[in-house]
Amino acid sequence: MVKRHLSPFREDVLKRIKNASHSILFLDYDGTLVPIRKEPSLARLSSDTREVLRRLSCIPSLAVGIISGRSLREIRKLVGITSLFYAGNHGFEMLFQNRVWVHPALGVFTAELKSVARGVEEGTRNIAGILVENKTITLSVHYRNVRGHTPRSIFSTIVRVLEPYPGHFTIVRGKKVYEVRPRIDWDKGRAVEEITRLLALKTDPLKIYLGDDQTDEDAFRVLARGDISIRVGYKKGSGARYFCRGSGEVTAFLKALNIALITR
Repeated sequence: MVKRHLSPFREDVLKRIKNASHSILFLDYDGTLVPIRKEPSLARLSSDTREVLRRLSCIPSLAVGIISGRSLREIRKLVGITSLFYAGNHGFEMLFQNRVWVHPALGVFTAELKSVARGVEEGTRNIAGILVENKTITLSVHYRNVRGHTPRSIFSTIVRVLEPYPGHFTIVRGKKVYEVRPRIDWDKGRAVEEITRLLALKTDPLKIYLGDDQTDEDAFRVLARGDISIRVGYKKGSGARYFCRGSGEVTAFLKALNIALITR
């Protein structure tokens, strides 16, 4: 797919959303709404971005939500807007219309993942700067601040820990992070499809998705030809049709979208 910088096409994109009877806006968090930080705990949503999200969530023709690799509990706390829908752990758990949904196949993996987390923590305890984050449903191994060890060596450690659980887990590489997930046919793309189904709109909605990481490519792939896909940061081979250069451009786009929809 040919990617184009969003800026010259922004008015055309806004017009398409404005003319749609219903739209769904899906937003990744880290690297999209907020810049990537050295520590995940430092990635805080600005008051400016939070306010425009709140305003967008009040527009009847638009459903707005966050799809994040963080746990559902954490992403809800970080954003703090009750009128949004939320998908945590790459869509394995979701909050939609005040109801929490957890993928029904996860139960068998919970105890195993706890053991895997302990094994990875023990196997990497001597690596300065590593952060092992157990999110109950998935496991994140952050190596952004690691010096003196290669990503391959960290990957090999994770693989060794997973050996007693053949076929139970998969490893996905993100931006300076390895994600260990249950081997279930589920990802952000499937979450997009499920949320669209739950909305139960009479006509097919226009879907808009903004994300910056490899995990967001799963969502880009399920969008229809007429939907709007925007990658934050250019990447060759991405499935997104447009790209923007950072979270600042994302906030600017959201503000412009709010103005377009309240004046329709």
